[in-house]
Amino acid sequence: MKEPVLLKGNNFGLTIVLDDKIEFEELLTIIAKKFVEAAKFFNTKTQVVLKIEGRVLSVEETERVLETISENSSLSIAYVMEGDQVLETKFKKVIEERSIRLKESQNESRLKSGGVSFGQFYQGTLRSGQSLESDASVVVIGDVNPGATVKAKGNIVVLGCVKGYVFAGVDGNDKAFIAALEMKPMQIRIGSYIARSSDQESAKKRLFGKKAKQGDEEAKIAFVEDENIYIEPISKSLLNEITA
Repeated sequence: MKEPVLLKGNNFGLTIVLDDKIEFEELLTIIAKKFVEAAKFFNTKTQVVLKIEGRVLSVEETERVLETISENSSLSIAYVMEGDQVLETKFKKVIEERSIRLKESQNESRLKSGGVSFGQFYQGTLRSGQSLESDASVVVIGDVNPGATVKAKGNIVVLGCVKGYVFAGVDGNDKAFIAALEMKPMQIRIGSYIARSSDQESAKKRLFGKKAKQGDEEAKIAFVEDENIYIEPISKSLLNEITA
């Protein structure tokens, strides 16, 4: 007999397969039970992308599914994918808030109804030797492995782990930023500034920011401040500080 709720891992997070025949309220009860039972298998220190398959949900139903997961597990969901559509959660809203402030400060016209067009989505893990380039900003749904490269004239958001080379603001935009669910880059460049993981200790302190003692397995944002690149956990207080 087909399970009404099936959980599967994938290369960028978690896939939940939902039965399309069962009553929705009953489905929520089963989802709650599933996540309670599977709680010990989740890495709660890392934000993930949740992909929904098997059933088309309304916006309200999607929100109720997320609420049920949140109430019955410690899983931190950054994005939700339904088919080819990417739905925002708290992580995306925080990134957009910073991007909006940067655009306003530069008097650019790319703001759209209080939001920002990221320009390009790429789904999949970039492996050694592979390169992704964008004339705008780019969201990578997957990892950037060692030896892989992502370059963008705008911002870079990676819904996975950055272990390779990332270069935002390639046209000299020092106000660009790089954000990722996990940040372990070989090299980061923002505009005219560069930092490498193999630099001397003083440079490492700059690369990994003012809060380097905190765990690496959390969403972080890289930005330029005082002619140095800093990488710090994403928070609204940090956004207020670096966009003041």
